[in-house]
Amino acid sequence: MKAFKKVLIPLTASALLLGGCGHDATESKDNTLITSKAGNVKVADVMHKIGDEQIANSSFQILLNKLLNKEYKDKVDTKDIDKEVKQEEKQYGGKDQFESMLKQQHMSIDDYKEEKRLQAYQKQLLEDKVKVSDKDIKDNTKKASHILIKVKEDKKDKEGLSDKDAKKKAEDIQKQVDKDPDKFEDIAKKESKDTQTAKKGGSLGYVYKGQMDEKFEKALFKLKEGQVSDVVKTDYGYHIIKANKEDDFDKEKGKLKSKIIQQKVQKNPKLLTDAYKDLLKKYKVDYKDRDIKKAIEDSILDPQKIKQQQQQQEQQQAMQGGQGMSMGG
Repeated sequence: MKAFKKVLIPLTASALLLGGCGHDATESKDNTLITSKAGNVKVADVMHKIGDEQIANSSFQILLNKLLNKEYKDKVDTKDIDKEVKQEEKQYGGKDQFESMLKQQHMSIDDYKEEKRLQAYQKQLLEDKVKVSDKDIKDNTKKASHILIKVKEDKKDKEGLSDKDAKKKAEDIQKQVDKDPDKFEDIAKKESKDTQTAKKGGSLGYVYKGQMDEKFEKALFKLKEGQVSDVVKTDYGYHIIKANKEDDFDKEKGKLKSKIIQQKVQKNPKLLTDAYKDLLKKYKVDYKDRDIKKAIEDSILDPQKIKQQQQQQEQQQAMQGGQGMSMGG
């Protein structure tokens, strides 16, 4: 389950951007927030203490939320959000426990619902700006199942086999499947060591390019519907892969489109920054502080900076043991 995230907005950050209309950069920084006999506290003092980049991030988030609300409130249907939140309440052990967890993140249920609405609006913004056709989705996704025979990671690994034994077992299973492909699900339930998918007959749902191990994907995307692969070796062990019938493609293509867009944006952050810039232009956004304007343009609206941040995150994840193979569809 994903942790809840909440950005704490300093009062001065919102005042700088949203309350600064009609003031030039010098006047806004000279505004006095607190007076005392020992000395005054000005906006410039607080900005210096917090840092331009942090203020820029918070200010831009407030602004973006307003723009997305204005642009998509009447265009995006968010009526299912209440149902989604109810389901999450159950997963967390009831409403009281759910509210308690949100309080730790300085959020109410209404705050959380609003955040989910804004996510839906941002998703729509990207769908408006990043064009993905049905053909793109077909070319980049495959519905699949697999059977995994694990190779022993270490002496304590009771599920895994030696490389030699795992390969032999996978080859034997592959022969069984070849003889009777209709028994793939039953064999997966019995033999696969991917516990998450074994109970579903090995089903991975739809796999999109870039989601799985490269060797796994290469084998999968060569298959036609109903075909089964030879034994495929990855870092996780030996796999037998089946390409399933895509009879629910029309129902699932909306979700698949979103995943492909996310992947495109991750590879090319300029798609995201261009979408933001179009929105800023449409609503005639005018920065009242030069330093904040520069910080936003040099970080949030700079695709190269976003790319660097992504690379840093990937390096941190690699140091923590890597992301591993995604087994969900």
